[in-house]
Amino acid sequence: MGLMKYVLSYFLLFCLCLTSCTSQKKLQTETPFEIGKASSQPYVGGREESGSGTELRIPVSLLENSDIVINEVYFRGKQVKALVNTVDNQNMIVVRIPNDSPESSETKDLSLNSDEAVISYLDNGETKYAKVEGVKQKQPLIYKGAPKN
Repeated sequence: MGLMKYVLSYFLLFCLCLTSCTSQKKLQTETPFEIGKASSQPYVGGREESGSGTELRIPVSLLENSDIVINEVYFRGKQVKALVNTVDNQNMIVVRIPNDSPESSETKDLSLNSDEAVISYLDNGETKYAKVEGVKQKQPLIYKGAPKN
């Protein structure tokens, strides 16, 4: 009975180790697209309902006929859906992260500094992660409120 208890305990410990290793996100050292110099800028809306948060911009050069799909961005403890827009004739990931959005448990696994972000993307159906370093902090953008009558 005692031997069976130890075998079962070791088996459970082994299974736990296997599952914890697979949840780690493997950051790619080379990506199928180029990442430019990223910047973040706090914003404050002019009205209470406008809210406040941080806007993150990451220039990317995606190939026209590639199978790359940008999914999410992890930045300063938050996880947001990413969209690629064209800004000044350049492809750019632009995300707005509201201050009141909840912390993401997935970003804790990444151990990022405040000037680092991670992009998750699909490459031929496989989810991959790319680290963005040196995110430049810009001056806050404060929107004016509506004029009072």
